Amino acid sequence: MHITSVTPVPVTVPSGREPMSFCFVRIETDTGLVGWGEACDSYGCSYAGVLSTIVTDAFTPLLVGQQLVAVGPLAARLRLSTRRRLGDQWVAVQARSAVEIALWDLVGQAAGLSITDVIGRVRDRVAIYASSTFLDEGPAEFHRDLAAPLIAQGVSMLKVRTGPDWKQDLRTLQTLRALIPDDVEFMVDGSETYTLPTALEIARRLADLGVRWFEEPVPQGNRAAIARLCAQSPVPIAYGEHLYGREDALDALATGGVTVLQPDASISGGITESREIANLAQYYGARVVPHVCAGPVSLAANLVLAGTVQAVRAVEYPLNLVPVWDELGVGGAFGLNAISEGTIEIPSRPGLGIALNEAAAAGRPYTPPGQRVAGTVGGLPDRFVGDR
Repeated sequence: MHITSVTPVPVTVPSGREPMSFCFVRIETDTGLVGWGEACDSYGCSYAGVLSTIVTDAFTPLLVGQQLVAVGPLAARLRLSTRRRLGDQWVAVQARSAVEIALWDLVGQAAGLSITDVIGRVRDRVAIYASSTFLDEGPAEFHRDLAAPLIAQGVSMLKVRTGPDWKQDLRTLQTLRALIPDDVEFMVDGSETYTLPTALEIARRLADLGVRWFEEPVPQGNRAAIARLCAQSPVPIAYGEHLYGREDALDALATGGVTVLQPDASISGGITESREIANLAQYYGARVVPHVCAGPVSLAANLVLAGTVQAVRAVEYPLNLVPVWDELGVGGAFGLNAISEGTIEIPSRPGLGIALNEAAAAGRPYTPPGQRVAGTVGGLPDRFVGDR
């Protein structure tokens, strides 16, 4: 089959807390098959228009008319043709991830098999962890109630987020820990907020609470600080949603000492690259827990990662995205009813096993964020301003 069109589909969906944007990619072939991919910029996709432009201007001319037999040659064509101009980090890789996922979707559909069966399935279900919001958004009881529906479904891992007012956040966390069943593991995401001294102090306090990992405490570009933090922290340090390709992952593992790795098929270069990253981690004794914070196509792609890599034991499940998955996804069930004993099913239908609801997407036109900063309370950089 040959590729006839590559079309980005940016959308913006209002949610209970703030508008979130998503960037999907639709690839059509001369056989009539349509494949779907999705990019992520670590939190939804704030600048979906930017990623759409990269897909249209850089990748579409390299793909239209090409024969699709296997994903690897075309993914390599995209990377080799653009890495010296667009770079091999950040938005270029995020956009390429969406295209690569869509190519895999087509290969699976053409074979009449799920992607996991094409690659080699290692499990049918995978554990999820509840990924909740910032602790400054409410008292401990508020956070308990947010997580309660998932805990009732057998989910035994819960992640919360801290901000600049970390001392108050830790007080809330201590109270929350007492409200949640003892067998539920806690993780904390620092959202790249802290300096090294503050990150170390927080890590020591998190160890006293039995927290399993401390995610992105300092900005991902501060590699020397990350290495010192990993060497001194009493809790494991996690990174991944800002790592692009196996070279970044090797640097984090071998030089930085990161012991929890969080690749994302919609960020790290696609399904193939995220699998390479996940397989590397086991040689360093690192835990592999894929990052997820985008739409239904991205979740499906990361479930493919979990379904084809033995080292993956759990996948992120953001609470606030369940309504988005329900509205924009077709063919797969990812809502609360899909969770059983803390696990979710790996898609088994041909290709990704899910598609974009194009009618729903058409009713959600993309709106650039303007001054709004994703993940903030007031819409301006009120949270990602460093520690206090």
